[in-house]
Amino acid sequence: MRQVWLVALLLLPQALAAQMQNGAAQTGTAQTGVTQTAAPAPQFQTWSNQKLHLTYFYPAELTPRDGAFAVAAGRRILYGEDAEGEQGKADTCATALLSVGEGKEGGAGAWARLGVVDISAECFPPKVLRDKKATQLLLRNLVTQGTTVMGTMPLEVPTLYELDGYRAGFCAAQGQPVTPGDVQTGGQQLIGIAVVALQDRLVAWVIETNDTATFNRILGSGVDFGSGKPDKLFPAEVR
Repeated sequence: MRQVWLVALLLLPQALAAQMQNGAAQTGTAQTGVTQTAAPAPQFQTWSNQKLHLTYFYPAELTPRDGAFAVAAGRRILYGEDAEGEQGKADTCATALLSVGEGKEGGAGAWARLGVVDISAECFPPKVLRDKKATQLLLRNLVTQGTTVMGTMPLEVPTLYELDGYRAGFCAAQGQPVTPGDVQTGGQQLIGIAVVALQDRLVAWVIETNDTATFNRILGSGVDFGSGKPDKLFPAEVR
């Protein structure tokens, strides 16, 4: 098992505040000889889901992608890597809400995929999310299953923490994932799963990338379940 060091992640970049200042309108007559430059591009963009009371600030360079990878990750989170026998049930339990990314897996340069998956509590015993110990055990199991992929090794044991007032779990793995039928493995990549337990459901974040800096940038993205003060998706980074 590969040992990594977790270090404190910088606070969510202050780019949004700076953006507001740079873009603020100024009154008065323009002065000759003053060069006007465009405001810098925002580092994060916003996605909201009213049903979950969720506002999520994710890296601005990520653009919409097909959500198949997020649905597949949802099945893996729920039933483990060998989830083919539960595919029909998993499609009902897990729904991809957000699917974005950049680059192309297998191509030159960095690539990344980020998904947000809604997992219905109806797929678990009714009382599991009402009991603290049961919820903690559930979160540990789910993030472990979600990052258990043939060809990869865990980066760290599952970590339990609080995310904007809710219980959450996180786990990550690294390696060359192998799917059934593969003759050769793909390139090295990082896989991260964060799962948050709400009162009536679970919300999972799926991160897949070949770039450590991008992985840590996504870990530092902001999650707000209605408090008005977003927390980092995970309060540490990997090296």
